[in-house]
Amino acid sequence: MIALPVMRGRVAPVLNWCSRMQIFPEEPSQEGGGQELTLPDLAAAQRLQVLRDKGVNTLICGAVSADLLHYAVDLGLTVVSGVAGEIQEVVQSYRQNTLDHPKFWLPGCRGLRRYRNGWMEGKGLSCLGRARTRSRARNNSLSSSPPEQGLGPGGFCQCPACGFRIPHEQGIPCSQVKCPRCSQMMERV
Repeated sequence: MIALPVMRGRVAPVLNWCSRMQIFPEEPSQEGGGQELTLPDLAAAQRLQVLRDKGVNTLICGAVSADLLHYAVDLGLTVVSGVAGEIQEVVQSYRQNTLDHPKFWLPGCRGLRRYRNGWMEGKGLSCLGRARTRSRARNNSLSSSPPEQGLGPGGFCQCPACGFRIPHEQGIPCSQVKCPRCSQMMERV
């Protein structure tokens, strides 16, 4: 089972404060279209325990504190963090292994992450300065990658579709800039 924190039909931006969760089967062919839980009187750690008790093994969320992330991993949950978007689209994308599309990136969280069948890499800084997905490894140790550094001032934003380049503006990630020619999201070069 997979679970997502919900706010107005979208993945909630911060897991720690969200008391509404939706649970879905791992595969679309399984029974059920999603169950909603409202757990307003429980602390964040207690909400994770309830999810685990309901059979959830993967949690897809936006931002999450380091403490809650470690606790989720200790409970045996795989956490895919730094995700944004409409709940149904995120679930469908997860099932199709296409959750790496930039439209699902939570702004500011764009690092290496692992889910389902492999690793994927985004542009920019990762959430918490480490891997975006955490799960208990077979040897009971946590996997993580070293903190990534931004590219700093200067450089260019380039469209991957048409090759158009513009100077990078400090403080504005290229992945949030649309190409003026073809409207694709640009990349830092």
